[in-house]
Amino acid sequence: MGPIVAAASLQPLVLKPRQAQVTRGQRWVLATISILFLALTLWLMNAVFSNPFGELDLTAIAERFSKRWREAPVDFVITHAELLLVVVAMFVHLWYYRRSSKYERLILDETGIRYQSALPQALRGLLPEWSVRWSQVRAARIGVPRLGHHPNLAVLELDAAATKRKIFVLRWVPADSTGATAALDERTSWRDRFFAGTGSKRDVARVWKEVEESPLVRYARQAGLAIATDRSREIGYGFSLESNRHAFVGAVLVIALLCYAVVDLALNEEVYAVDPPLVLFAVGGAIVVLAGLLWFASAGVPRAETLGLSLLLGGAFGFAQYPGALRVNAATDSQGLHSYDYRLTNYVVFSPLDTKVPELRFPNDANYWRQFKLGTVHPFELRMGGLGFYQVDMAPVHAKMHDYFASKN
Repeated sequence: MGPIVAAASLQPLVLKPRQAQVTRGQRWVLATISILFLALTLWLMNAVFSNPFGELDLTAIAERFSKRWREAPVDFVITHAELLLVVVAMFVHLWYYRRSSKYERLILDETGIRYQSALPQALRGLLPEWSVRWSQVRAARIGVPRLGHHPNLAVLELDAAATKRKIFVLRWVPADSTGATAALDERTSWRDRFFAGTGSKRDVARVWKEVEESPLVRYARQAGLAIATDRSREIGYGFSLESNRHAFVGAVLVIALLCYAVVDLALNEEVYAVDPPLVLFAVGGAIVVLAGLLWFASAGVPRAETLGLSLLLGGAFGFAQYPGALRVNAATDSQGLHSYDYRLTNYVVFSPLDTKVPELRFPNDANYWRQFKLGTVHPFELRMGGLGFYQVDMAPVHAKMHDYFASKN
């Protein structure tokens, strides 16, 4: 017996892609977040590089670009090809977005389903149109990839005799509707909002409700198509991190460690004077992974979540050890910073006059050190803390670099 179990006279239904719509308040929030992100990026650049570019002179920048274009246009294009591709991709995306909202359609009637492409005729081979009759469908099912728990991944799979089609169920809304993206209930708790889209029990229930009530699925069933669903294996695993106190604490620790590492790397002016002990950091991360496995397993967290959360916790801890070791080494230093003289032996290599301190290398600052002649002597401030390695304070160097590049502009 085939999947067609009934057939009734139905009015044609035209579906269009769902377009994300935001309220004025949401636009203000997004704009504020974008401005804060840009300001944070500029502040981090200034904190890490001590603003080596000096004051921003748009006229000088434009003149340099124009000069490089006149001298070597081919090299200029190759050098900036990535930026050009990003700009082109942005305009292509906006162009397709507008065409999709105007022309891309799913047309359903009592005989079958037809897809109308948004691309012009010359490009339609990239996204061809197609149609499937309900009577041709041998099997139909709804599912989501096992590793994907987002509602946008819910698909209706149609197995016809000659072809198979996958349609993203929640992407399509009636053409005469606004097509706004559904928002979370205002009464949803902050924990549910924070973990939305992670495959929790609440997410699974909400996604399946939206799928069952979607116009595509309802119309296909009204047309007599028997659609199979398997909630036990497809959408989500039925476990939410916030439902287990230990899993919730582990997730918070991962976020906290990553935030600490990123912020401290930007703030700390002292860097390793020797190769950092990456092997020890990896060993420390592995130990945390093992501890996490024991912790979460004993707390009743499912096996898959235990493994994933333990790996994330170990990776975050290993990453946080890089700036953390510098802080511990400085905190356990009882003698403080000492100035040592170094001779410039290469434009990125400095050899110490005192053999007890290590050689210094600054491969990312070659443009600054090229102003000095080889053999010149420069002071650097180093310390050896309780962890037994040297680290160098780059604050005086960054200040000199700032003054140098500012004077050039």
